[in-house]
Amino acid sequence: MSTYEVEHNTTDPSTAQTAPRRRRPDLSTFFSTLSEISPDEGRTRPHAVPVPGDVSAAFYSLAEALDMMRRDGGGVDVGTGGVEGAGDSEDLLTQMIQTLLRDADMPPREVEGVSEEFCDVLDRVPRSSLKPDQSCPICNNPFLEDEYPLVVQLPCHPTHLFDLECVRPWLRLRGNCPLDRTDFAKQEREKAEARKKKPVEDDEEEWDVLMKI
Repeated sequence: MSTYEVEHNTTDPSTAQTAPRRRRPDLSTFFSTLSEISPDEGRTRPHAVPVPGDVSAAFYSLAEALDMMRRDGGGVDVGTGGVEGAGDSEDLLTQMIQTLLRDADMPPREVEGVSEEFCDVLDRVPRSSLKPDQSCPICNNPFLEDEYPLVVQLPCHPTHLFDLECVRPWLRLRGNCPLDRTDFAKQEREKAEARKKKPVEDDEEEWDVLMKI
């Protein structure tokens, strides 16, 4: 007797395996740690340089959260094409976790991620512009599975779309695009330095004009 799949040249909906939706972990501990080491968070010790252990804890905390997300997608064969795009997501998560653990072992003096303002002004992608096959590169959940998806486009490339909840912690801590590692935090710092210098240069030009009169 032939099976349902053979007779109908399809997969029985009752037995079809679908990718489990990855739940986003609780990041309250991570953001609490970040608030003590990020210069723009109004931390309780605003003039104190964070000790290496504090900085390291933030990297470990996010690495653990991402690892929980990765394990939550267990049971999906990501190596044989069982779910399109799942393998890419798994590879990206692994790379992100490895980077965080490396930074945790040799932490910077102070976190130099992007500001909260940077995340607030990221371009939002309207639901009407999203396609059924588009998913977050980090959690691998299809955007349209959310009734009210909060999807952002990173400035580096039009196709670099993420759930804001997934990419925000990485941006705040690491400051770059998870896909191509464009350093947004460095760009922010350079712009801030340029703004600091500009008033001085303008004053000097104005003074030169006055001296010539």
